[in-house]
Amino acid sequence: MLYVLWYRFSIVTGLRKRFFPLCHFNVRSDFYEILNPIIRPNNFCDDESSIVEAEGLLEGYLTFYSKHKKFVGNTPDWFLNPFNGLKYQNPQLHWTCLPDFDPNFGDIKNIWEISRFSWLIPLALAYTKTGKKAYLSCMNSWLNDWNTKNPVNIGPNWKCGQEASIRVVNLMNASLILGTYQNPSPTILDYIYLHLTRVQANIRYAIAQNNNHGTSEAVALFIGGAWLSGIDPIRYPLAEKYSTRGRKWLENRVSILVAGDGSFSQHSTNYHRLFLDTMIFAEVWRRKLGVKELSSEFYKSVKLAVSWMEYFTDPLSGNALNLGSNDGASLLRVHGCDYRDFRPTIQTSNALFNQIRKYPAGIWDQPLAWLGISLPSVPDKQLKVKNKLFEGGGYVYLKSATSWCIIRYPKFRFRPSHNDIFHIDLWHKGENILIDSGTYSYHQSDKKQIFNLKSVHYHNTVSFDNEEQMPEISRFLLGDWLEADFVSRIRSSEGLQFWEGQYTTNKGYTHHRMVSSKGNNWQVEDKLSGAFSAAIIGFNFTVADYLIEENMIIMPWGKIVIPKNTKFKIINSMASHYYQEIHTILRLEISISTAGLFTTRIELKQ
Repeated sequence: MLYVLWYRFSIVTGLRKRFFPLCHFNVRSDFYEILNPIIRPNNFCDDESSIVEAEGLLEGYLTFYSKHKKFVGNTPDWFLNPFNGLKYQNPQLHWTCLPDFDPNFGDIKNIWEISRFSWLIPLALAYTKTGKKAYLSCMNSWLNDWNTKNPVNIGPNWKCGQEASIRVVNLMNASLILGTYQNPSPTILDYIYLHLTRVQANIRYAIAQNNNHGTSEAVALFIGGAWLSGIDPIRYPLAEKYSTRGRKWLENRVSILVAGDGSFSQHSTNYHRLFLDTMIFAEVWRRKLGVKELSSEFYKSVKLAVSWMEYFTDPLSGNALNLGSNDGASLLRVHGCDYRDFRPTIQTSNALFNQIRKYPAGIWDQPLAWLGISLPSVPDKQLKVKNKLFEGGGYVYLKSATSWCIIRYPKFRFRPSHNDIFHIDLWHKGENILIDSGTYSYHQSDKKQIFNLKSVHYHNTVSFDNEEQMPEISRFLLGDWLEADFVSRIRSSEGLQFWEGQYTTNKGYTHHRMVSSKGNNWQVEDKLSGAFSAAIIGFNFTVADYLIEENMIIMPWGKIVIPKNTKFKIINSMASHYYQEIHTILRLEISISTAGLFTTRIELKQ
């Protein structure tokens, strides 16, 4: 807290600007030079997705957030917001003089996305597969133009240390794919050195955030510094220091941000995946460079985080809960799977850290080939997960026949992002039956369309008197963090399994929720008390083809039985599965006017 206050003071007063001098980078050669014959790995279940994407890039089309194909031109305008056509104002100013959010421009992430250099990866993959020189020429020409238009420490693309760190990772991984990492060009080494200098000078701010900023920046310093010091320690005298500092902060961040049950600090499936992807790159490059192992505590925590991801990912579809904040980040891009498929990260991290595999052969194996990771021949026989209470992160996992669910309860070591207490996510035969809402965007300048999907009104839980469970203080901060009055163990009796918990708001409203299942029948009991005027029990679903019969809603997958003596309605609501994407869903709202016990049953077809 004190450091953040000092940081903001140094920004406002101009003191921080002195630490980040302007630098015009001189390109000494092409960023990527192919000196040797291309060595193509034997890819597992390879596909043509990278070639298709690379061809699109040659035509000027880039995919934002793994979803939105936008025309950016053969040489992109690095300061154009393609979602609204607006250009960033004053990109010639020092980054410390620029606002975090400009209502006259829109979401700054829309220009940060293209400046993460993620487009290097499909171009490198396509060149390695085909030898088509146009792909390599595109990589070099775009990098040259970006360098010209973005002098070091000038403009919005130098504002965030994590963005600079992601550029480092993508620059290094493209070199790995092309097979030039042992003999890289002097230009790419010089450029990475400048990026690392920018990152290390401000990493304490990233550490203060207690999120993926710290882990991403630590990994960039660790592997980037090790790469440079191993090649030319004289030209890059501070590289070893950067690597040592990155190692220190990486081990520090993992020990603090990963709980004993594998939960990550950000309460988000996508940020959890981002964390694992950066850990994958840290370990892959550590091995490539022959650097000594990280601490045993580091590997233990990462393995726990891998296990957590398995619980939150559907084993049939590879999709995962739409839990928490989702900014569209996707670093492990060397595969043809959809953004919503978490199997590449789970398969790769298990092979790397546990020497096992979780899935049979598929396109999710592609990262193993490109990163040079051996694929274990025998799948892990303990693929099926059992009921589990995640006491470090505040989650309950229940499994029953062909369905499973996760319930969120209040347990906060770090700041919560969504008002989703007692949200229940239900899955059946690979389909998400009761869904979470997602994020859409961190910045919405169109006041006519505000989709505050982190609100309690977009989650499968209870709201009292149309108020939030925790008040919103700022864009990324909620206040009055809730604590559970009690949380039970998971219990079972005669084929019935159940869990229950309770919390009380600062206004004295109490919500007690019990979730139970037997076979494929689920039951959600909500006991509400306190001096509230009205409450809503809400559930999100996506099925448009439904029937209402008295107090039952008939779905293709089963039915929802509404609590007796209550009124209900089905309304249009919103959800987002990709950043900057919004779509209509349906929401069941059960109106409650008095305190009492209300039971909702979900009966699934076999």
